[in-house]
Amino acid sequence: MALPDGRELAYEEYGDPAGFPVLSFHGGLSSRLDAAPAHGAAVAKGVRLVSPDRPGLGLSTYQPGRRLTDWPADVERLADALGIGRFAVMGWSAGGAYAAVCAAKMPGRVTAAALLSSAVPLDLYGTMRGLTLEDRTLLVLARRAPWLASAVMKVSILSTSNARLLRAAMRSFPPADRSILTEWGTADHALAFVREAVRQGTEGCVQDYRIFGDPWGFSLEEIKVPVQIWEGADDRTGPPGYRAFLQAHIAHATVTVVPGEGHLSLLPHQAPAIFAALLGGDHNAESTARWNVG
Repeated sequence: MALPDGRELAYEEYGDPAGFPVLSFHGGLSSRLDAAPAHGAAVAKGVRLVSPDRPGLGLSTYQPGRRLTDWPADVERLADALGIGRFAVMGWSAGGAYAAVCAAKMPGRVTAAALLSSAVPLDLYGTMRGLTLEDRTLLVLARRAPWLASAVMKVSILSTSNARLLRAAMRSFPPADRSILTEWGTADHALAFVREAVRQGTEGCVQDYRIFGDPWGFSLEEIKVPVQIWEGADDRTGPPGYRAFLQAHIAHATVTVVPGEGHLSLLPHQAPAIFAALLGGDHNAESTARWNVG
């Protein structure tokens, strides 16, 4: 879709076209395609799952000077263009910040939020301890030497075969995530969401990492809608204790830790429960007019 400033915003739709809308915000070094594993659950649960690319990633136009707090305006225009009134949001990994800012800044439209293995505002949390070495490196480089962050991404992603990239992922993730990557098939298919992130090059991904490390620009206490914080018990990619930190700062937050799940496996395996929690008991196929515009 075309935005008023001339940019294009790309998105993918999954699930039930007539279902309750849930907007999914992808992780870092990822794209709109990372919501695909939840398609079957979205169909089963009556969810219209809309997954946009952030500016500069996938097919969405780069936005110079972008900040986290710019995102709700793009989301509002996307929802309007799709005829969506009210909707839930979910964000995986770095995408958790984007779900949180929409929950805070769009209370009249966002009904609930799910933060899946979510990022935290690192300036308030006070440490990058617990993040992967790759994330810590790119966070520092994106702020201090963006050209070097770009070079690292080019060497590790753009100039690397999918087979080699998959082998590196298999070494770094826990068994639950390795199993998911195997289930997704060949390396080309399993890593399509990563490869799509750098379709335009690395500039958008470097910017995304800078925003990941920047102050979020709003207070978590502004969030008044129900928030579900989901985490795999075997996920070792986030700061220790971050779930309690988020829960302490968000008024209506609950935490679900799922045994045996990792970072990648959480959404594919737990999508039915995540959607059920997001929709609660008051959404059904007969009440479409409540959330669609017009």
